[in-house]
Amino acid sequence: MSDQPPASPGPGAKHELSGRKVADRRVLVEQRQQRRFRYAGPGVVTARPSAHESLTPAGKVGALLRRLVFGRPLSTEEEGEQRLSKVKALAVFSSDALSSVAYATEAILFTLALAGSTALGLAMPISIAIVTILAIVTISYRQTIRAYPNGGGSYIVAKENLGTLAGLIAAAALLTDYVLTVSVSVAAGVAALISAFPVHLLEHRTVLSIVFIGLVMLINLRGMRESSTIFAVPTYLFVGGVLGLIVVGFARIALGMPPRVEDVAPLQQATQSLGLLLILRAFADGCSAMTGVEAISNGVPAFKPDESGNARATIVWMAALLGVMFLGISALAGLVGALPSEHETILSQVTRATFGTGPIYFVITLSTTGILVLAANTSFADFPRLASLLARDGFMPARFAFRGERLAFSAGIVALAVLAALVIIPFHGRVDALIPLYAIGVFTSFTLSQAGMVRHWRRERGPGWRRSSIVNAIGAVATAIVAIIFTVAKFSLGAWVVIIVIPILVVAMRFIAHEYKRAELELHVRPESVIPAPGRRQHVYVPFPAMRRDVVRALRFARTMSDHVTAVHVTDDVEAGERLRERFERQIPDVEFVIVESPYRALVAPLSHYLRMVAAENAEAITVVLLPEYVYRHWWERFLYNQNAHRIRAALLGQPNIVVASVPYRAEA
Repeated sequence: MSDQPPASPGPGAKHELSGRKVADRRVLVEQRQQRRFRYAGPGVVTARPSAHESLTPAGKVGALLRRLVFGRPLSTEEEGEQRLSKVKALAVFSSDALSSVAYATEAILFTLALAGSTALGLAMPISIAIVTILAIVTISYRQTIRAYPNGGGSYIVAKENLGTLAGLIAAAALLTDYVLTVSVSVAAGVAALISAFPVHLLEHRTVLSIVFIGLVMLINLRGMRESSTIFAVPTYLFVGGVLGLIVVGFARIALGMPPRVEDVAPLQQATQSLGLLLILRAFADGCSAMTGVEAISNGVPAFKPDESGNARATIVWMAALLGVMFLGISALAGLVGALPSEHETILSQVTRATFGTGPIYFVITLSTTGILVLAANTSFADFPRLASLLARDGFMPARFAFRGERLAFSAGIVALAVLAALVIIPFHGRVDALIPLYAIGVFTSFTLSQAGMVRHWRRERGPGWRRSSIVNAIGAVATAIVAIIFTVAKFSLGAWVVIIVIPILVVAMRFIAHEYKRAELELHVRPESVIPAPGRRQHVYVPFPAMRRDVVRALRFARTMSDHVTAVHVTDDVEAGERLRERFERQIPDVEFVIVESPYRALVAPLSHYLRMVAAENAEAITVVLLPEYVYRHWWERFLYNQNAHRIRAALLGQPNIVVASVPYRAEA
């Protein structure tokens, strides 16, 4: 063996090796691109899941955390798999209505108690009247679902048949009601929990309410299918528990062993006489049991095929269950002697009298808490959907129209949670304080929707249009009467707030639409016009603080854009500036160098005024300002770099004839 070292490769071998590395790198890039994109045709590429991955370490960590919390991203093609069966849809869209039996009877009794214990006997007749209205509304909405198989919410029906203003009033009323639904449902769920554990939880009512709202928000951000699976268990457990309670309670009465409520003191002494206004207030309070009835007609597209048929069947099951449970609880409350109390709900008293305080009592109580908290899901299902429709029509910010990674309208879900929490805080999570604000919006939307359906049938005049229009007319009249009763009976108790909020929302939505239309007129490009090649020259300016690699990189890019490139140096030391000019002209001889003296040591203002001046002097050309920007490697570097670049951009943003662009610079590791 020779002791001589191996001969080094000659120039030809080095060139061959370099070419091989370039070829290998090109193959690697092509393989990566094929993993990220699928070529669907000439000029069309489809992004694969890997193309949605973040390129930064922080973004990758964030994506991993989102996947752990919310699950993997869902493609648009998977939307069909997110459709709901009737069983799951009943849990998603009916949890609000079904859960209201936990507080509707109590709301009636709270109001009647103002006239003394003898007035409590009117709870059952009032409940029967409410269930009659429920039947009318249910039949009316079956008609709406038949006429609008792609989703016939109050906004769509009113807008198409009564005009844009009526549609916006219906939308504003529903948005308000959805926010209050979340607040009332969660507050009622916390109240049910406090009934079982009064000593430890009473002082934490507001905090618990906000925590539960956040929990429901997170579940909904995972998508409708997963949320429906989670919500189905407490919903059906509650329905089974309440139906079992009614059966056992009436069985004990029939067998001569009637349950009786003990150890509950009356909430207060009689302070008012029993009159028509008090009865109307009790009726209005009990009508809170009907909130959420319209949710199924809004969510028809979420059902599995046949969407319309499944939705109509589901709304009948919802109304039947709601009517039976509501009447059963109202009847039992009177028979067992339940009294409105601040420390124990009516449902808790009836359950305790019927089953005692054993395991069954805690199962029903906890399932009541579960469904009341999760009843907010009805609003989380419909508020984002309605907001997306309004956004597509230009009446809400555009971001509400887009779905997130899990095919959920994430912006609407988060907005609803924030608004509901803001309502909970000033009322300290008290159900009796929130109830007066509740259900006015929903009956306003009921009325406009049913009136719109009358107009729809009269215009279409299809088979059976007369019968259909009569059904919807009866629904419109009935819900209008209830809305008037709400307004009169609860105006002084806080309903005036909702009556003011709805017009404000309508004005805000019209303002947003006006702004979008104005922007559309400014940005509109006529389809028949041909876009000519640019005839204007461009002058490029680069702020030049020092001879640095990032600034030199920006200048090199500027020289590819224009033959008129100027480096601008702002300084309070002209002599140092001249020394920099000498070096600059030696190393970059073909670029103009301008010194802007700043005796008051400011940077941004003199530079921005100078650039505005040269832009005005060269009105026939476009002034382009290139700002070198450092690409962060660590999160804390955001506080160390690019501060001047951000200030310069902010000062020049929107100035006529000036375009500001960034030239990123990535430092070597």
